[in-house]
Amino acid sequence: MTVTTKSEQVSANVIMQTVRDSIIVISVMPMLGIEMVRLEATPTELIAIDKVHGRYATASFEAVNHRLTPKMSWAILQQICTAELPTGPENAHLQYLYGEDVPIDIQITYTPRKLDVPVKVNRLRLDKYMKIELERWL
Repeated sequence: MTVTTKSEQVSANVIMQTVRDSIIVISVMPMLGIEMVRLEATPTELIAIDKVHGRYATASFEAVNHRLTPKMSWAILQQICTAELPTGPENAHLQYLYGEDVPIDIQITYTPRKLDVPVKVNRLRLDKYMKIELERWL
């Protein structure tokens, strides 16, 4: 996955695990396979965990959508993570605007999906991390 904003471009390996209509876990590993950022999402809540700085933020889709255009929803996030976007199962190109002036361009290249592997999702224990406001995370 490659994410480009006005000021930087970041490429990282990303593992997306889903239990349909229940939970999505996105692990971001920019180097050496070490998970540095994790996003845990349910149909009602998003939890962003910064493992490097030992902090996390929680938000609803509604709270995130106050600053994001077009709007993000559970259904769209699930389509992104399962390669079910109309763009096809190989690649995805998403464009968002954060606030009024920060464009976010996301390029995803999907690897072949492993549909026959049972997914065991372990949620992180948040008591090891400091809770911060969503605005400080972004």
